Amino acid sequence: MFSIVFSLALNSIPKNHGSFSGILCSGIFGGALVPLIIGSLGDWIGLRYAMLFLYITLGYILFLGYYARPIVNNKTIDLKKIFSFGN
Repeated sequence: MFSIVFSLALNSIPKNHGSFSGILCSGIFGGALVPLIIGSLGDWIGLRYAMLFLYITLGYILFLGYYARPIVNNKTIDLKKIFSFGN
């Protein structure tokens, strides 16, 4: 997911890609921080409920996917054309 979020984010800003990519690379720290948070919450409230913290992180990725406004739109495939079978 990180590569998708990274490319979508870089495609959503018109300039300063170097600075912005540095900020995004600091997001790698989230890969070490989130398991620590889940483990701490698991000790406090139980692992089953601590895993609900993942919904926050996945919700953020979903938010980025829906509300990002890319500068360059990639070519998309129309599913109606694919499944029309010559109609």
